[in-house]
Amino acid sequence: MKKVLVVCGNGIASSSVMLAELQDYLNDQSVSDVNLDKKSLMDCTDDVFNGYDLIVSSTKLDKPNVTTPIIVGTALLTGINEDSVLEEIKDELIK
Repeated sequence: MKKVLVVCGNGIASSSVMLAELQDYLNDQSVSDVNLDKKSLMDCTDDVFNGYDLIVSSTKLDKPNVTTPIIVGTALLTGINEDSVLEEIKDELIK
């Protein structure tokens, strides 16, 4: 099972919206082997980030010690280029 961390500044509003959009998309695509979690950026150390298979963030992260792939998921909030970001996330999850 793949583990995905969805993060935003406070771990409340933006990450909740992104997580819901991602969950709906994965359900529509019949991708079920994914565990979604959300946190605030302040609650995440490099070790926390590296404990996941994918990070979807509301902002670009400058984390040189994080080896987990990071996808900026702002499109899940705005709808602009949402399809391409969702496909990028799906591609990363089915590797």
